[in-house]
Amino acid sequence: MSKSLLQNVELQLSNSFLRSRNLTLHKLNVFCKVAQLNSVTRAAEQLNIAQPAVTAHLRGLEESVGAQLVQKVGRNIELTQAGKRIYTWASEILHRSSEMFLDLVDINNGGLERTKIAASMVAGTYKLPDIILENHRSNPSHKVSVSVLTPYLATEAVLNGECDFGVTLINPNKDTSKLEIELLWREPLYLVAAIESDLVQDVAGLQELSSLPLVTPPRGQIARELIDEALRTVGLFRTNSVMAFGHPEPILKAIRADVGVGFVFESALPLDMNQYGLRFVKTPEISLSMPLYLVYNSQAVFTEAQIQLMERIRAAFARNSSAALQNPVEATSPSS
Repeated sequence: MSKSLLQNVELQLSNSFLRSRNLTLHKLNVFCKVAQLNSVTRAAEQLNIAQPAVTAHLRGLEESVGAQLVQKVGRNIELTQAGKRIYTWASEILHRSSEMFLDLVDINNGGLERTKIAASMVAGTYKLPDIILENHRSNPSHKVSVSVLTPYLATEAVLNGECDFGVTLINPNKDTSKLEIELLWREPLYLVAAIESDLVQDVAGLQELSSLPLVTPPRGQIARELIDEALRTVGLFRTNSVMAFGHPEPILKAIRADVGVGFVFESALPLDMNQYGLRFVKTPEISLSMPLYLVYNSQAVFTEAQIQLMERIRAAFARNSSAALQNPVEATSPSS
């Protein structure tokens, strides 16, 4: 780029910055509320301000950025292309501002630290609680919250700054190029049946798997896609799903009721399978595992407490992996 062209670009950026000095967090908040509700009227009602004031804030924001941000479509308001870009930026600004004020309150109250974790269902339900409790015992001033989300929303929450980091599966349809991704461990899935079930014996071959009634996750969930893909790789192209649930607990209840058998995450299995009325079924021709990742923004700067918590999570999953190698579930199952 030539020196004169560079100076012209710098001048334009300087002028844009001068215009943007008229921006306020209040204007951005009003704009975001209009964008979320697709209505000036509803935004005014929720913000408890007059409708003309909302319109004036929108016009002022458009003048500041030099672009039309909203357009009327029927009775609703929709964002223009520029509006969508500003909405993404404004949402992050408001979120970061809120975090800053919370941090200032914490500092004034003695330095309480906050960490928000996005977790996929199995990690957030079965794995993280014990780790968070252990962390709390050693650092009670560190306030940690865990949001259990779909893998897509978990990575989205980390990308947009809503959560500090995530412990999650990875949705292949989500762009994760701006994330650092560390494999924590591979969560095994085991075929489980009711303890007195006549549907299957202690070992299930391919022929049986092709006809067994299965209790599965719903279509669209990554766990279901994994099960279907694993069956396809051994030549079984149709999953005989007779019932579907989005959480391991109802899946286990349906299996115990002998509705069908099912592949279940290891961490969701009860410690005493016999007492719960369940048993393992060996599947020598098929093996399932789900990779679980630690994900965080590549530009993130973490506090010492957050770094210690992440190390605690890494260590906990490393112990899980080591224990699984030394004492696999099959070795202790009733069918062994």
